[in-house]
Amino acid sequence: MNQQQAIEVYMAKQGKTVQSYLITLVDGTGSMSYEYETIIKAHQDTFSDLGDQKMDYQWEEALYPFLPFQGAGSGNISNTFNVIFQKLLSGGYPKNITFLFVSDGREHFEIKEVSAQIEIMKENFLIQFICVAVGDSFPGQINMTLRDQIHNQNETCPPVFKVARKRQSVDVLFKEFSDIFKTVRGLLNVQEKHFETNQPVYQTLIQEKPTTQVAPNEPFFRMVDEKAEPIKLDNEVVNPTDKPSDISKLITISVEKELILTASDPQHNYKEAFNKIADLGQKILDQTKFEKDENDDIKKQASSQIFLATNIAEGNLELKKTEKEMTDLQKDIRDPVKILDFVEKNAQEINQQELTDEKVKKRMQSQFNNTKLGCFVRSKTTKKDLDLIESIWTITEDGLKNYKTVIEKDPNCNLNKLLVDIKELIDKQLLKIFEKQTVNELLDKHISILRELNDTLKDMDKLIKKQNKVKANEVISFINFRAKPVSENNINQTGAIFDQTDEFEYLPKSIQTILRDDEEELERMVLFVLDENDSMVNEIQAAKSKYAQVFSKLPETHKLGVCWRNQKFSFLENNQQQFDTLYKLVETQQQAYDLKNRCIYLCLVSDGKTDYVSLHKAIKEIKQKQYLIKLIYVAVGSQLKTHLEDVILSKFRNREVKGKPIIKVIPRTIANKFETDSQLKKSTTVPKLDEQFIKVYDDILDLVVKERNPAIKNNQY
Repeated sequence: MNQQQAIEVYMAKQGKTVQSYLITLVDGTGSMSYEYETIIKAHQDTFSDLGDQKMDYQWEEALYPFLPFQGAGSGNISNTFNVIFQKLLSGGYPKNITFLFVSDGREHFEIKEVSAQIEIMKENFLIQFICVAVGDSFPGQINMTLRDQIHNQNETCPPVFKVARKRQSVDVLFKEFSDIFKTVRGLLNVQEKHFETNQPVYQTLIQEKPTTQVAPNEPFFRMVDEKAEPIKLDNEVVNPTDKPSDISKLITISVEKELILTASDPQHNYKEAFNKIADLGQKILDQTKFEKDENDDIKKQASSQIFLATNIAEGNLELKKTEKEMTDLQKDIRDPVKILDFVEKNAQEINQQELTDEKVKKRMQSQFNNTKLGCFVRSKTTKKDLDLIESIWTITEDGLKNYKTVIEKDPNCNLNKLLVDIKELIDKQLLKIFEKQTVNELLDKHISILRELNDTLKDMDKLIKKQNKVKANEVISFINFRAKPVSENNINQTGAIFDQTDEFEYLPKSIQTILRDDEEELERMVLFVLDENDSMVNEIQAAKSKYAQVFSKLPETHKLGVCWRNQKFSFLENNQQQFDTLYKLVETQQQAYDLKNRCIYLCLVSDGKTDYVSLHKAIKEIKQKQYLIKLIYVAVGSQLKTHLEDVILSKFRNREVKGKPIIKVIPRTIANKFETDSQLKKSTTVPKLDEQFIKVYDDILDLVVKERNPAIKNNQY
C-alpha cells in the first residue's frame, strides 16, 4: 500500500437481507454454575421462536443439550468446533451462520486442530462469530483467535459482549443476558452475499492484502492516482463518500479489527498497526470535505478511536494485553466516553525528550481533526469538553509549547521551515473547521480568543517574512508571549507584537463574516448566478432583464452576472466561454474586481429542480477559497424554498445570527391559475412576474448600497 497516494473511501450499497442461522454454544463447565440456568432462560425467552433456524449446545469435553447443566471439570473448545463444523459441512444448512459463544474461562484449544476445517467452512459459509464473556477470566486470546480465523461475514458486527461477575441477583443477571441476546437477535439480520469489485480494495486501515470482495453496507477504500478507473460493485459504478458517518465507520472497524488481532496473538506488533491507523485515519480526515451529517455518535466513536490510536502510536500508551484489559477494550470500543477515560487513566505524559517537530505536527493535526468532527478538547482542570473556539486555542497553545521544547533541544534547527509548517497547519485546519462547524453564538470570551489567535498568526507571518534570519530566542519569546491561556493576555490593548492589524485579518473568511462589521470595512458587490436550465424557462428572461435593470445603478466593477446551464458556468454578457466550475470562472475576474478584498453578495436565482446538489457544491467551493461571501437565495417556486428553510432551520436553530443566508421567494404557483400568459398579464390582482423580480432585486440592492437612489427606491425605471 503506497501511503503517498490519495485515499478514496467508498460505502457499499445495501444488499438483500436474510436471517442468519444461529448456533449457540454455552460453557457447561463447573465454574458456570451460578449463571448457567439464567443464561439458558434468557436465551430461550429471546430465541425460542426461531424454531429450526437455530442450533443450541452446552459444551465441555463433548456436546450436550442445554439442559441439564453438566457442571464438568473441564472442556475442549477444539473438539466442540470440530464436531459443529462436521455437522454443518454434511449439508442442509443455510449459507449465513452466526456463532454465539458463551464462556467464563480458558479450556483446551489449539488452532491447528481446527484450521483445516475453518478454511473449508469459510469457502462454504458467511460466518459471524460473537462472544459473550462472563467475568474477568474470559479466554480472550482463544476467542479472538476464533473470531479472527472464522468471522468473514462483515466487519461491523461487535466481537464481544461482557457480563461482570458480581454475584448480582438472578433478576439483574437475567436482564443483563437478555439485553445482550436481544442485541444479538438484531445482528442475525445479515446481508445475503458479498459484492465483487472490479479493482482491489481494502476493508480496514490495517489490511495488508487487498480484496475484490466487500460486504454490503460497509465502507472500503483504495489508494488512487490520477489515472484510476471508477470503482464498480457487481458492475455498477459507485462514487467516493464524504459522509462523516461512513469515514468514522471505517476507522471504527479498523480499530476493532486491530484489537482482535492484538488479543489473539501475544507477538503481534500492535504499535505498528495503530501507527498505521493513526496515519491513514488522519490522512482521510484531513483530505475529506465533509457534508453536514447528523450522526454525531459515530463521529465521536471515530474521534475517540483516533485518539486511542495516536496515543499508542506516539508511545504514550502501552497495552498490557491481559485478558481483562483486552476484553474490556473490545466491549467498550464504541463508547467514546469510556475510551477517552481509558486513555486518560493509562496514558503517560508526553515524553518531552522524545518530541520532534513531526510528532508535534501530527499531534496537532489529530486534535484539529477531532475538532473538525465536532469532538472537542477536554479541559485539563474540569475534565469537561471545551467548546469549539476554546478547543482551537487550547490545541494551538499546547502545540506552540511543544514546538518550544523542540527548539530548545535543537536551537540550530530550521526555524523558518518550522514556523511555515506551524502556520500552514493552523491555517489549513482553521479553514476546514469553520467549513464544517456552525458558529451560532459568539460570546465575548470567544471574540477575545479569536482576536488573540489572529494576532498569533500575524506574528508568525512577520517572523517568517523577516529579512534577517530569524533567531531561536525570537521564536521562543514569541511562543512565551502567545502560548498561554487567553485570560492572561491583555488582549484589548496588546494587539500583535509587531504592529496593529485588522483584528481578524488572518482568520478564515467564513468566520470573518460573522466577526467583522464588513459593511463598514469592505467594498461590496453582487455576484448573480442565474439558473438557465429548462425548468426555469418561464422565469429566466424576467430574471435576467430585471437584473440588468435594477442593478444598472451599480458600477460595472461592483456587479458580475453568471449563467448556469447543463452543469456549465458562463458570463451573462458573453456565454461563449464556459467553465466547469464557478470557482474557475470567478478566478478569471479576481484581478479586475479585486475579489479577495470585497464583501461579495452571492445571489443564486434558481428553482432547485435541475441538479441542485452540483450547484450547491459549486457555491460551497467559492466559500472555501477564502472569499468573503454573503449568501442570498432567490428561490423560484416552493421546492428550493422548502429545502433551504429545512437546512437553515437545522443549522441555525431559528437564531438571527450574522452569516445566516437570506432567502427571497418568487412565487411560481400564482402563474398556474391562468391558462395563458395573456390572462396572467391582464390580471389586476396577481403581481406580475417582472414586478416580483423587481421587488426582490430591489431588496438585495438595499443590502449592497448604503444610501439608495430615490429613483431606485421608488422603482422608477
